[in-house]
Formats: sequence, C-alpha cells, structure tokens
Amino acid sequence: MSLTSIYLLVWVNSSNGRNKIKNLVKSIVVIILFAAAGIKAQVAIIANKSVPASSIEMGKVNEIYMLKTKTWSNGAPINPVTLKSDNETCQQFFGALGRDFMEMKKFWMKLLLTGEGQPPVGVVSEEDVVSLVSSTPGAI
Repeated sequence: MSLTSIYLLVWVNSSNGRNKIKNLVKSIVVIILFAAAGIKAQVAIIANKSVPASSIEMGKVNEIYMLKTKTWSNGAPINPVTLKSDNETCQQFFGALGRDFMEMKKFWMKLLLTGEGQPPVGVVSEEDVVSLVSSTPGAI
C-alpha cells in the first residue's frame, strides 16, 4: 500500500481502558519507527467513534488539515487535532500528506489572523492526541 491512501481508521472510545490507549500509542510509534528506518510504512489515522467513516483517502485528510473540509458526510463538524511541536511524529504525519509541519503552522496562523479559520487543536504528546480524539465528537 502506498502513502496515497489510508484504509484504516482506528476508533478511539473513551470508555476503553488505558491499556488499549497505551497499545495504540505503541503501535503508532512502531509505525513511525519503521518509516524513520526507511521502510515504507503506513500512516494510521485515529478518529472519534462518532466519525461516520470506516476509511479515508489521504487527499481527504489533507483537505481536513488544510481546513477546506469542515464537516463529515453526516453534517457533523470535523475537529482536527495535531501535536503542538515540530517533532518526528509531526514530520511523519504531515510528510505523508506531502506537507511540512512548519508550513502548516504558517498556513494556520494566516487563516487565524485573517479570520478565515481556526487551526486544529494542538496538544503536547501523542497520549494527549489519543485522549482528546477519544473525548471529542468528530475529532480526527
């Protein structure tokens, strides 16, 4: 499978135990490590259980993070989540979208300053991403 599409959304349910969240984070780290090692890895996208999709194309993910697509197919708002810092995880994720994290931050800042949009919610750690996505309807 190429990095042009994603066939798996990992559903995060806040009622599931912390072990599932830890295992999910470990899995994401393993995927990133394979990518960093030069092995063609896949990017896993997590979404709140309320998201009405079982798969999503990378182009659609790109539209979400470029704030071009703001609602899911059922009309519910999309709530994108990202990490605040420019770390390896961010580089891998945005690299899969054909973007650079700093490029995205500049883009979001421009939208914010011109009143054209709100950037994705930024959190400090991968665990915080999982926690926020699991507790926020429409989050990805």
